Amino acid sequence: MNNSLHADPVTLSLDTATAGRARHRLDTQQVPEHQRFEYWLDMICSIYVQLECDKPTARDLFGEIEFSRIGGLDLTELRANVQRVRRTSLHTSRAGEDFCLVQLQQAGTGVVCQDGRIAVVKPGDFVVYDCTRPYELLFEEEEHHVLVLRLPRTDLERHVSGLEELTATTVAGDGAAGHLLLSMVSTLRHESERLHPASVQGVSDAITQMIAAGLRSLPHANTRRPSNLQAYHVARIKAFVKERLKDPALSVASVAQAARLSPDHLARLFRNEPVSLSRLIWQWRLEGCQRDLTAPMLANRTVSDIAFSWGFNDAAHFSRSFKEQYGMSPREFRQQALSMRPVGAMAAE
Repeated sequence: MNNSLHADPVTLSLDTATAGRARHRLDTQQVPEHQRFEYWLDMICSIYVQLECDKPTARDLFGEIEFSRIGGLDLTELRANVQRVRRTSLHTSRAGEDFCLVQLQQAGTGVVCQDGRIAVVKPGDFVVYDCTRPYELLFEEEEHHVLVLRLPRTDLERHVSGLEELTATTVAGDGAAGHLLLSMVSTLRHESERLHPASVQGVSDAITQMIAAGLRSLPHANTRRPSNLQAYHVARIKAFVKERLKDPALSVASVAQAARLSPDHLARLFRNEPVSLSRLIWQWRLEGCQRDLTAPMLANRTVSDIAFSWGFNDAAHFSRSFKEQYGMSPREFRQQALSMRPVGAMAAE
């Protein structure tokens, strides 16, 4: 995000919005023309997630956003003539922004690209995209009008499975869920300030469930198998870990940074695996140490040397971990393994 002088008004307005249900408005007309692009970029990065966009070439940039917070939802109404917006791998690797955005098209045609899928969204339709992975938004007309809901990703995951396969997929506005969601959100835009505090969270939950209902209506919804994308990410992460297993700096955080995924997203990828990623690194290192401890050609190397060569940096911690895994200390394991080898076999080696 551009660190211009106009970031503070955006942040201040967001803080004000979180304090109640009043609607707040930001407009590029508030600043001089030569500052509008930076101001707009500050606006969308502060209100949604870290993004980049293309500056209009045919005419001056125009953009306005009205926003409010309803329970666990951030509701925005956006009009602009910016035709291309991107969230890149660099953005997702640097920020821990674990949200989903739900775009309800009001006017103009939108195109949402994520995970190799392309959704064309016309007025009345809605689409979901996941901020933990790169995406791109395109708008065909010179100006567009959308409603956008931002909500924690985990809120949707509680209601619909296989969410990573349902992003960038159009939910038609003429279906029951799409029609009801648009009606609920449109009403909420005008009535949010009149909501009783006790009913705010209930309304927020009802909208989240309606979004989930629309996603569940898609043909490939509710598949419980890991997605091809998920399997691909897990495979490449495991390959990366194996290549760098002996590096003492290897950690879940360094793997997330290298894979350009947030740590939370990385944890979700391994949710259906037998063990977590941190446990997997630990197990693979212990297995490497186990093999080396039983190798006669490495008999002259100390236990600590072998442990350090596999990325451990604390001999005492390694010994405790090894005993927990194999039921004996590394030294005892080594002595027992070597003593059980036939003398002829040892001589041959």
